[in-house]
Amino acid sequence: MMLRSVLYAPGHKDRVLAKALTTGADAVIFDLEDAVAPATKPAARQQVLAALQASSGSRVTRTVRINAPHSVWWREDLATVLPGQPDAIVIPKVERADDLDAIAHNCGDLPLWAMIESPLGVLHAAAIAAHPRVTVLIAGTSDLSEQLHVELQQDRLPLLLVLQQLVLAARAAGVLVLDGVFLNIHDDDGFRRQCIEAVRFGFDGKTVIHPSQVEAANTLFTPSAEQVAHAQRIMTAWSEADGRGEAICLLDGRLVEQLHMRDAARILALWQSIADRTA
Repeated sequence: MMLRSVLYAPGHKDRVLAKALTTGADAVIFDLEDAVAPATKPAARQQVLAALQASSGSRVTRTVRINAPHSVWWREDLATVLPGQPDAIVIPKVERADDLDAIAHNCGDLPLWAMIESPLGVLHAAAIAAHPRVTVLIAGTSDLSEQLHVELQQDRLPLLLVLQQLVLAARAAGVLVLDGVFLNIHDDDGFRRQCIEAVRFGFDGKTVIHPSQVEAANTLFTPSAEQVAHAQRIMTAWSEADGRGEAICLLDGRLVEQLHMRDAARILALWQSIADRTA
């Protein structure tokens, strides 16, 4: 699954819901939680259901963020939107793996995307990521900053340990992990810097709050032409060495082992997925 850009769309705005699917984002999150006031939630559920039904067969991954497991709204959220056949359910404010059990029991076999937004969630991230229904972790950086009493800065140094713990948990469980949102939609340079940072940290993609952020996220989470060319050369060199019965080889004077081959294969698989998506 390719999730370079994942766009939030408030569930109570029908035009925004429709437009979200045309922005080029790899996935959308139709949001019934924080973006929707309690009085508006019943109408928002119906609008999200309509958006799901209208987009059946879309190449965009369509998900719904329901309300938190300990809220009074999540059951009605699920009951309303499931007939629209979303591709996954996004669960906010997950703090323990067993927070997911009741929701998993009530949504068939749909994948679950777990949002980590609190210190407890971070401390239990490995168990949450290992839940059999979880396929994606999402860093809720805004809530995490508030609960940790730190300022959400562009370099995010106060969140470094948290972000790396989420990447570690995701990699250990074999699931994808998405970086949190960048709130200033007018700061294009700041957004690009944060995407580059997230790539360096090991995230698979970024959640975004505005269509103007989609293109940059897609570009920066896509392997560059140079990376692809180098990965192809590694695969060729490894294949030739393997044909000679050798477990290592040299490429441009540098040692190439099986771990380099695996990473090259990952880069090429991602590149191919992107090419197939845009064909």
